[in-house]
Amino acid sequence: MYENKFLSYYQKELTHLKKYGAAFSRQFPKIARRLGMSDGLSEDPHVERIIESFALLTAQIQQRLDEDMPEVTDALLTVLAPHLLRQFPSVCIIQMLPDIKSSAMTAKNLIKSGTELFSKPVNSQVCRFRTLYPVMLLPMTLQKTQLTLNEDDMSWQLELGFTVWPGAVVEADRIRLYINGSISIVNVLYSLLCSELKSLSFAANGTWYQLAPEDIQAVGFAFGEGLLDRDSSISPAHTLLQDYFFFPQKFHFIDLPLPPNFVASSNSELTYRLVFNHCQTARLLNNIASIIDTDVFRLNCTPAINLFEQRAEPITPHHEMAEYAVKPDVRYKSSMEVWSIDNVYALRKQGNDIVSRPIYPLFGLDHSRSDGEAGIFWQAIQRKWVDEQDAAHSWFIAFCDRSEQPLEPESDMVSISLTCTNGDLATYLLNGDPAGDFESELPLSGVKIQALTRPSAPLRPPIKQAARWRLISQLSLNHMLLNGTRGCRVLKETLALYNFNNSPTNERLINLIDRIEVTPVTARLVANDPRSMARGVQVRITFTDAAGDEPGYFLLCRFLDHFLALYAPVNSFSRVVTSIGSQEESLRQWPIRAGRLAWM
Repeated sequence: MYENKFLSYYQKELTHLKKYGAAFSRQFPKIARRLGMSDGLSEDPHVERIIESFALLTAQIQQRLDEDMPEVTDALLTVLAPHLLRQFPSVCIIQMLPDIKSSAMTAKNLIKSGTELFSKPVNSQVCRFRTLYPVMLLPMTLQKTQLTLNEDDMSWQLELGFTVWPGAVVEADRIRLYINGSISIVNVLYSLLCSELKSLSFAANGTWYQLAPEDIQAVGFAFGEGLLDRDSSISPAHTLLQDYFFFPQKFHFIDLPLPPNFVASSNSELTYRLVFNHCQTARLLNNIASIIDTDVFRLNCTPAINLFEQRAEPITPHHEMAEYAVKPDVRYKSSMEVWSIDNVYALRKQGNDIVSRPIYPLFGLDHSRSDGEAGIFWQAIQRKWVDEQDAAHSWFIAFCDRSEQPLEPESDMVSISLTCTNGDLATYLLNGDPAGDFESELPLSGVKIQALTRPSAPLRPPIKQAARWRLISQLSLNHMLLNGTRGCRVLKETLALYNFNNSPTNERLINLIDRIEVTPVTARLVANDPRSMARGVQVRITFTDAAGDEPGYFLLCRFLDHFLALYAPVNSFSRVVTSIGSQEESLRQWPIRAGRLAWM
């Protein structure tokens, strides 16, 4: 695409030069004859090569001008929102399946978040993923899933039955489940479980406990639960936006509460009974009740993202080179792409020692350092290029040197720490292998790791400069949205910017937003603490009547509730109120969320 676009610029410039050359020949025939030119053409091949070379250079300049000088927008986004210049990597949902015999599990086993997973080889190359949520492996099995209609009061109830393994003990405060299946089924169940529970009961070996329905917790909205949360340069609000629009399956998790200090012994039978309210969403259960089984609710699951740490090939500086290609690994040129440059160090040999000093980013906040280490800066450049080995590189690095210790080819070497992805290679992975789809970096004996969803295709941000400027403009959302005058339009435009793949589903959800009303309110940040009074804003979002028939409506409301809270300043709060048209029964007041944004 890039090459075809540049070729058209080159041909336009060459045509223009030939037309101008014909006019020049008519106006200055003597000079034209010395150049061997006639009607814009020259008989001298050297002159023709000069004209073609000039057309090549002017084509590059013209393209940069037409693209509104991407160096400006890219530099701004590099500092303010670097994720908007990067692809969103492939993601999938994985399940860890411990074998009741070979795993020898007798108690819970915590698998930390960030655990690295290795796929089956694709074209002799392995894709590397890392887990998002910690996984609490529990020695138990989901034996029963039953959705029934109580004919006495015509209410739907869901019963989940678990069995503790022989010789095992379960000691936990919650059970995390992933809701698996088609998006229509998942949205209905998620909405009902999180918002329309009449009662929640739990039984252990026949002893029943009454639990609060609001103790069922949604997963994926807290700090540390974002797919890109490990990158501290990315705002939590932007992380939440990307997660919702690029991989909403990461929110399809719920935490079921257990009684305080709960311990279940060997062969214990555990049962949850969840009774739903009479509501429009519950009526949709008539169509799906027969297909709800134990495959719908899955234990021991987490999202996994195709990102991993990698050391780049070392760079030897040369005074005659302006920039250097960043190569993650020369052995895997076609299957490993740079996602971000994390740290850059200059290594200098001094006697028998290797001295390391950091090199800071040019578009960073380290220019005022007084420790003598901030004399050299690096700048990353993204573009397509093909070197002499026919390897395509999209990342280059250049150095700006104003120190008293410049990089020397004889004694220095540059070391670069990267975060990488396998790019499109991950989309060739298949799921459903009976032996498992992934291997873990941890020694998990008797545990099979399978992908419940096929790895998604990477999403790349729009390359048009108009889109880049729109992405920059939405960074002022906290100022523009909360003034209440253009709130609805600004919010919808911001959400639409993240619909990179033009998904009809996302577009339909965005268009459900009808109007926004913002009013100042005063309330307690802590309900039982009178000293926590603070001023905040109440954001009332009204949706069109079509939202009542949209199963994804509840998740959209929950997303907006958390998203808007991220723009409230410290010592303030936001409270979101949602409703559908004039339907009073749809009115929902979401919890007060204390602000986390510090205003300088």
